[in-house]
Amino acid sequence: MATLDELDQNESLVRMDVELEAGEQSWRRIYATPQFLQWLHNDLPNLETTIVGGDSEPDEQVDAVFHEFVIGECMDFDRRFKALSRTPDLFVWEFKTPDIRIFGWIPERDVFICCFGDHKDEIELYNRYGRYMAQTEYVRNNLDLDPPKAIESKDYEDVLSDAN
Repeated sequence: MATLDELDQNESLVRMDVELEAGEQSWRRIYATPQFLQWLHNDLPNLETTIVGGDSEPDEQVDAVFHEFVIGECMDFDRRFKALSRTPDLFVWEFKTPDIRIFGWIPERDVFICCFGDHKDEIELYNRYGRYMAQTEYVRNNLDLDPPKAIESKDYEDVLSDAN
């Protein structure tokens, strides 16, 4: 078994750096699977907004939500950050932007591991929520991470603290 830092060193997970403004500090951390990073760098830049009158493209939306997360802003529970429900509960969470959904889990308070990303319209059209939840659980179960591998709670206060 390994810690998050050890998994980062052997590249099973990669700690994501988020560009901060002058005077900002990291409050929370984001890690990503190599598969998620491929999607982030290869697929996300080619996606376009489907929001009428949308003022930002999907890659800008993801940058913004990651920035909010890392600096410790309140994540507007259910609109920007949501625990997904399923029976049995898999403790999978999602980042939400107007166009994008990012699936992952929380291994410890203020840490998110990104597994999968996709365009919201594609997820809804092809009913992919269950698939992404099951795949996220599979990745988590097969990651050589020290237990407990996930916080088994849906309460915001149990999984995130806010900087302010």
